Amino acid sequence: MASNISRALNLRHLRAFIEVAHTGNFTRAADKLAISQPALTSTIHQLEALIDVELFQRTTRKVTLSPDGEEFLPTAERLIDDFEQAILAVHANAKRRKGLVGIAVLPSIAIRLLPRVLENFRQSHPSIRVNLRDDNARGVQRQVLRNEVDFGISNLWEDRPELEYTPLFRDPVGAVLLADHPLAQETSPLPWSKLKGYSFAAMSHDTGVNALLNTTEGLPESVYSPDFEVLTLVALTGIIEAGLAVTALPKLAMPRFSEPGLIFKELTDPFVERQVFIITRKNEPLSKSAQIVLELLSAALAEPEQLLAKPIQN
Repeated sequence: MASNISRALNLRHLRAFIEVAHTGNFTRAADKLAISQPALTSTIHQLEALIDVELFQRTTRKVTLSPDGEEFLPTAERLIDDFEQAILAVHANAKRRKGLVGIAVLPSIAIRLLPRVLENFRQSHPSIRVNLRDDNARGVQRQVLRNEVDFGISNLWEDRPELEYTPLFRDPVGAVLLADHPLAQETSPLPWSKLKGYSFAAMSHDTGVNALLNTTEGLPESVYSPDFEVLTLVALTGIIEAGLAVTALPKLAMPRFSEPGLIFKELTDPFVERQVFIITRKNEPLSKSAQIVLELLSAALAEPEQLLAKPIQN
């Protein structure tokens, strides 16, 4: 009996059930699934008939989960998620066999460091293609966890037991200011206390920079409760260039495209730095192509200051 039911059930039934459960409305669920409402209603009826359980309690005004439906929902969501993860894994493995290596990486590293490394790599390994997917720290870790890339390059967002973090380099945090800002005229490194009294602009809460600063003690209150919080480095740069605030960033995240120019001033008392890691899935060997790329990147990025001084090869 159970085997007959499992053969009759399919992903269409599960997706329909989950969407109705989430929206509480057949019309909205049908729109999200891009099917007609009668087709959706028929699919739910089929599912309930197959398992001989009423999953929803229906009234003329709303649809809610029955007790059995509430119990079934987490299982249905897990089955869909497991299926999607399996498809992603198959797709990723197929790409690796074709010599395509996916890397999730912080934008500052993708912009400032990797072009120089990958230009040389492309000349020495023309058969291996590298796909860079820039994201914030949380996004990099998520991509590695979901098997969407071979490995990631990021600071630590969250210590997950499924992942392995190999230290790569450290990146000091400093103040980013307009070149004519009063603090820019200081000849020695700035203590954090010097930022008191100035409006502060911060990156959003789901970035590694924000997490780093908010877990560091002894900073000015304006850092923990900024006047501005933005999603992108471009928006942050605009605020600083307009003279509305100051900010603090890792050195590699320092904007290079500013007009008028911005400067980076080392911050001390306390000294703050982000540690950048190579992030891989634990107990899962990399493909030969990914291993080649990883070894080259690890060697080249171990001393980022030297790499920044080198021009991109043409």
